[in-house]
Amino acid sequence: MAEEFPVVFAIYPHVTQLDFTGPHEVLARLPEAQCILASSSGGDLEADGGLVFTQVRKLADIERRAMLCVPGGFGTIDAMEDQELLAQIRRLATTARYVTSVCTGALVLGAAGLLKGKRATSHWAW
Repeated sequence: MAEEFPVVFAIYPHVTQLDFTGPHEVLARLPEAQCILASSSGGDLEADGGLVFTQVRKLADIERRAMLCVPGGFGTIDAMEDQELLAQIRRLATTARYVTSVCTGALVLGAAGLLKGKRATSHWAW
C-alpha cells in the first residue's frame, strides 16, 4: 500500500487561479494525494480573475503536509505582508517534504524566510 501524500495549497486573495489549479489537477491524480486549499482566514476566497473558491480551510487547522505549494498572483504583495499567512507557511514548511511555489509565490516563501541560502526564480517582471 502506498503512503499518503497530503498536499496543501496556501492561497490568498487575488491569487492567480491557474498557478494552483494547474498543479492541483496534476497532483490530485497521484494515487495517494489529498489536495487541500487553505488560507490564513479560511472561508471564501476570490482569485485575481474573479473566480471565488468556497470552503477554503484555515491554514492554522492544517497539520503537517508532505507538500506545501504557494502560488503567485496579483495579491502577492499583500500576501507578503500577511503575518498570519507567513507564520502558517513557516510552520507547515518545518515538516513538509517538499516546499514549492509557482511564479511570484516564491516571493511569499522569501517573505516567510524560507529561501535563505537557496536559489529561486519568479515571474520575469518581478
